[in-house]
Amino acid sequence: MYRKPECLVGRARARHSSGSRALGVPKLEAVATCRHDGLVSTAEQVARTRVWTRQGIIELLANVLVIAAVPLIARSLWPMFREGITNFGFAEIVEKLAGAGGWTDVGWEVASTIGLIKPDFSAYDSLEVLHPLVGMQLDFVDLSVNSHPPFAIPLGLPLAYLDYGWWLSFYVVASFCLIALSMRLMRVPAYIAYPLALGICLTIPGRWGLVSTYPMSAVLIALAWKYRRHPVIAGAAYGVYGSSRGVGLLMLLYPLWRRQWKTLIIGAAIPVALLAIAVALEPTVINAFLESSRASIAASLQRSDLMTVGALLRRNGSQEYVGWLIAGVVAAVALWRKQEPFWVINWFILAVSPIAWLHTFVMAIPLLVVVWRSSKLGVVLVLIAAASVVSPPPLISTYFSINWVVVVAVAGIALLTCPIPRELQDHKFE
Repeated sequence: MYRKPECLVGRARARHSSGSRALGVPKLEAVATCRHDGLVSTAEQVARTRVWTRQGIIELLANVLVIAAVPLIARSLWPMFREGITNFGFAEIVEKLAGAGGWTDVGWEVASTIGLIKPDFSAYDSLEVLHPLVGMQLDFVDLSVNSHPPFAIPLGLPLAYLDYGWWLSFYVVASFCLIALSMRLMRVPAYIAYPLALGICLTIPGRWGLVSTYPMSAVLIALAWKYRRHPVIAGAAYGVYGSSRGVGLLMLLYPLWRRQWKTLIIGAAIPVALLAIAVALEPTVINAFLESSRASIAASLQRSDLMTVGALLRRNGSQEYVGWLIAGVVAAVALWRKQEPFWVINWFILAVSPIAWLHTFVMAIPLLVVVWRSSKLGVVLVLIAAASVVSPPPLISTYFSINWVVVVAVAGIALLTCPIPRELQDHKFE
């Protein structure tokens, strides 16, 4: 006689260590034991991560308070302590906190957005043409053109109508918080994440990272990983990350791999919607990108201080696709070794990025956290990457993105040699 399966919950527990409480989210585990006609089987069920928790909300509010307060304090103290701060070498970043503005990566991207809006300009005009629109003061001639695809340009719309000097000061502090939160989302304890983020921001590449979009990219990758079973959150993270980075759209291969169709649809819809906005504001934006931006990228790849795989190959007479093939082989071997596909795809994107600067390493922080956890060799590899980040100025100024090459190399070695945690293992930070 047929009997319905009888399922007994064997055990369910929530871990509340400082590592697994990142942003106040406990890790839930449930092991169910099912009996069917005398046969017993055990299935591990990983519960969906709770999105909002009391601890997480408190931590986020604390970050918002810091973002709101620090620029106001800097504005009041800067006139009194200008000389002392200048002597310590942090004048440039404190000036931005105090509202001085100046040249920044994020300012350039917002200038392109303003060019998209204004009918007499184009999003792909040179920085020399666009910088007055945002209010940046340049003491040099820069004929570079925005290298991001058209669907990245509308992302700057929230800042396009605000005063540059004011929003930049808050943006700098927000970038510090984003660097810390990218680690917190990876279950790095707060007592490690925030001091480490401060240390990163005090390095030369880290200070450049504060005025770029790379901290946001790091958070988006961490969000996509932590909430990979939540279609809306993960899909939005994939879509915005891919839109801002272009080649980052390859992250959509992960939900495709996992057959997470809702996540995939949301992630793909975001760049399509952003592209529609860009075309509506500037009907010729796609042609402008294909003509001006691609030429600017080709010129950048010839720079002697740019060290990416594509740039090194181009300067030695080869084509960038050779780098794609090499990265593809490494990724294929890593997948054959049954490494977690999410991190393999993330590394591949970083490896084939055509342009990366000394501060681009910020975008790789979640991957480096995973490498650190993987094994003792992973710890050594991350320490090597850290040494390249804090390398002395002569090395940085001569080889502008040498730390990026090191980061990509050590992460690739880790994928080939270290046991990167699989999706369902989710080891906490020790």
